[in-house]
Amino acid sequence: MAKEEILNPKVHATGIIDVLGLGIAKQATERIATPYIGNGTVKSGAMKGVAGGLLYGRAGRIGNMVAGGMLVDAAEDLVVSLMSNKKADTTSGADW
Repeated sequence: MAKEEILNPKVHATGIIDVLGLGIAKQATERIATPYIGNGTVKSGAMKGVAGGLLYGRAGRIGNMVAGGMLVDAAEDLVVSLMSNKKADTTSGADW
């Protein structure tokens, strides 16, 4: 597996079902991962990004939806952490 395939996966959705699947997977993986790796931090963004990059393209259509959701959440975490000027409780999931 080439380094470029992990760091720059070609994520695409072929229809509304894929888009909905990405959204559902994003919410589900975010809620599952928050107690373990946090949310909205550089660390959580990096971990979700690497996991999504490793999984995408290797696990069929549903696996791609899950990996795509993780990649979207990873991007969100990185942007939130870089643009945030306050310290939030990102490990307990208490804000859910």
